[in-house]
Order: sequence, then structure tokens, then C-alpha cells
Amino acid sequence: MLFDFDVIVVGGGAGGGAFAYACARAGKSVLVLERGDDRYAGSASQDEQAMMIDKGPYDDRKVDVNGSPRRLYMGGILGGGTSLYGGALIRPSDQDFQPGRYYGRRIPRAIWEWPISYADLEPHFTEAERLYGIAGCEEDDFGPLGRPARGFPGEPLPLHPLNQRLVASNRAKGLRPFRLPLAIDAARCLRCGACAGYVCPTGARRSSAQLLESAVARGYPLQIRTRVEVERLVREPGGRGTLVAVLDRVTGLRTCFRARRYALAAGAIGSALLLLRSGLSHPMIGRNYMFHLATIVAGVFPQATTADSSFIKQVGFADYYFGTKKHRHKMGLVQSLSVPGPLTAAKFAPFLPAAVRQFLRERMLPLAGLVEDLPDPANRVTLGPEGGAKLTHRYSRYDLARRKHLTPAVTRILKRAGAVYCVARKYTSHEHVAHQCGTLRFGREPASAVLDGDCRMYSDPSVFVVDGSFLPTSLGVGPGLTIMANALRVASKAAAEL
Repeated sequence: MLFDFDVIVVGGGAGGGAFAYACARAGKSVLVLERGDDRYAGSASQDEQAMMIDKGPYDDRKVDVNGSPRRLYMGGILGGGTSLYGGALIRPSDQDFQPGRYYGRRIPRAIWEWPISYADLEPHFTEAERLYGIAGCEEDDFGPLGRPARGFPGEPLPLHPLNQRLVASNRAKGLRPFRLPLAIDAARCLRCGACAGYVCPTGARRSSAQLLESAVARGYPLQIRTRVEVERLVREPGGRGTLVAVLDRVTGLRTCFRARRYALAAGAIGSALLLLRSGLSHPMIGRNYMFHLATIVAGVFPQATTADSSFIKQVGFADYYFGTKKHRHKMGLVQSLSVPGPLTAAKFAPFLPAAVRQFLRERMLPLAGLVEDLPDPANRVTLGPEGGAKLTHRYSRYDLARRKHLTPAVTRILKRAGAVYCVARKYTSHEHVAHQCGTLRFGREPASAVLDGDCRMYSDPSVFVVDGSFLPTSLGVGPGLTIMANALRVASKAAAEL
């Protein structure tokens, strides 16, 4: 049988980029099929209207979310979310790989332990940190979180004065703040306020698109086709093999490609949707959709801080990762956020006069507390009209209760730093779907998992899944680095087979 490529990768985001790079570096011929453009076509990468309101670089499809059509904040260009994220790539705790210790009967017995351990991913965490030039402070205390055995490859940005106060005041109270590990080149960073959610104007924030482009520049056998949509996987007559049916979104032409191995990396919504369109019917496909439940607390300081015009997303706290003294339930990370731009602030607080919003923005520092939401088979991706995605999602009472207990702890962090007033956001946005995962989870038994421990589909050994879909639980940190490390792990196995 003739093959067009050794490997075809669907999607060029965190998992797809790392997987494709590793396979091409190993000498395998690779084709990356990306639905979006190779880069944002607009000229003003820091234009808030274009980026955050019109959603220029985001996925242009509408998703039916609990009955309402919405355009989500999902990456819609090569690099996926890594072309638009805030650059934080953090190791989880080794205890995240045994969630049954913390959740017991709240989760199925089949996922009490992941099919791999933290130690299995450790060398791949190290490689991902090197590939993305992650900068951090190795002297910091990361608490229960993993840390590089040989330090970080990059030099961190200088701490903003407000963050210096945040760190010092909370260390004096016994907390262990640390600098967020960031995939940002300090030499090229403009320290601007418009970072997370925006295309980086200098390329200082490392993305999977840059990783793929570097593979091409080095002469690795890798091709990238953008603005093409993989419509389905097609089983050849007689069970001889699998093809991908591809639509060119520019010309409207349809074609098929054949490879020895495939890697799905279209995101927790996109990869599940592709398998559903392909007629696959495993009972777990599309189920257990997760994305972190966040409590966002904005501290208002008596004087202007310049946080609204500077890079401020620099500090993390893992002190409440496994709960508080009064609520000993696993929660997750607390980290600083960028100050929302004036248009985004107007979207969230239209009832305030513009002058009041600007006054608050100049004196504001937001923190986010992430709650590790639990898998629920009722939270799922299904086929909507004409093959589109239909998303059903609700957070559980247990998730909401943990957020309620984490919010006062986040407030205390800000008040120790001098905030005179704190505002907590009381609602949940289903448009912001950062950290989505779980719809094609891996496991030891095909009855309870779509993928085996190597992220290979039980029903088709030629197909791997390397985006966040594989995660059986959502971790207490952003999953970006874990997705990259796992993709490198799986790529080493796929390349060895080939």
C-alpha cells in the first residue's frame, strides 16, 4: 500500500505542534492540516476591538452552547491556543496523576489513577520547557507542583513593582508565591498590557506555530497546509486502512490523504467532533468535557499601579492547591491576570460609566483561582445540525462549592498587597474555554476510555490523540505544558513504530 505521508497531524496547536515537530525531527514525513490561517491576517495585533471583541484570530465557527450559538475564544490560527495564550506553562503535581486519592466516589473507579505517572512525563516536561524557552525562577518554592530538575532554560522578566509587593506581603504571611513559568523571551518582550488573548507583535511569546516553522526552516520533512478542514476519517473498503477526507476552505476542493499514522489535535471540541462525524460510536466519545471553573477577583488599590499598561501576569500561588484549612478539598492554582482592556471592561461592566471603568482599570490587579472541575459524562460534545458542534456543560455543586471557598483566600492575597476593595466575578463565561479537555480520555480499559495509555484509539491503532482530549481529569494548573509533554511522549512511540 502506498502512503502519502508517514504521519498526518490534524491541528497545529500545543499537542499537534509538538507531536509533528518530534516526528519530523526523527526523520518521518509529516503533514500538518490546519483549519485556520498560518497567522493573523490583520495588521493591528494589539487592537482590542479586532482581537477581543471581533475575535479576529479566533475560530470562526459557532458552537451551540447549552442551546445558544456562540463564537468561542478558541485559537483559530496556526498554533491554536499557543498563539493567543498568556504564555504560562506550568508543571502539575505528581499527585494529579492519582485523582482517586482526593475525589474517591466522586469520580469513576476506572480513573482513580492515570495509566501513566508523572515520572513517565518528566523527561518530556524537560524537553517541552527547552523547546518553548520557558523562563522561571528555580529558587522559588512551587509547593506541590513539579519543578525542573535542571532549572529553566530562559531568563524571567523583571517583576512589576505591584507584583513585588504582592510577593513580599504574602511571603511575610507564610505563603509561597512563585514566578509563573512563562514561554516568553525577555529580550524581545515589550512588557505591554495587551498579552493574553492577543497575537504577540514581536514573537517573544513562544508558540507551536514557531516550533513548526523552525522545523521547516531546518529542513525537516514537514509540510504545513492551512485553511483546510479535515471533515472525517474514512475507513477504506475491506478494512485496508484509514484516510482523511479534507476540504480546502479557499477553493472548495475535496481530496483524501493516506498516512501510516494519524494524530488528532483539533482540541477537546474539534477532535471529538471529527470522530463523531466519522461515524465512530464509542460511548465515551465527546463525554466528560471539562474546562476549569475560575474565580476571578479584582483588587482595587488606592493609587494608580500601571498594571493596565504593563505585563502583569507573573505570579502564582499553589498554597491552596489541596484546599484551605477550613475546606480541605482539592482546588488548584491561583495566578495573576492581565487587566482587561477598556472594551472588554465595558463588556463585563456596562452599567458603570466609562470614566469609572478607566479609574478602576488604572488601579486594578486581577487574580484567578482555578478549580479542577470534575469529569461528568453529561457534559459533552455532540453533533449538531450540518455536522456542527453542540456543547452541553454545567458545573457541579461540588465544583461551585470549592470556588466559593477559594474566593475569600484569593481576596486575602490581594488585600495583603494593599488592595482596599476587592470585586469577585459571580458568573461563568462559556465563551472563554481555555483549558478545555477530557472528551477522548485515555485509560487502561476500552470500556471506560477511548484511548489506551499511549493515546492510541482502541478502535483504530493507526490513530493517536495528542490534544487535551486525552486528559481523564483536568489538573489543578493549565494543561498546556502537560499536553505538550504528552505529545512528545506519544511522538517518540509513533516514530519508533515507523
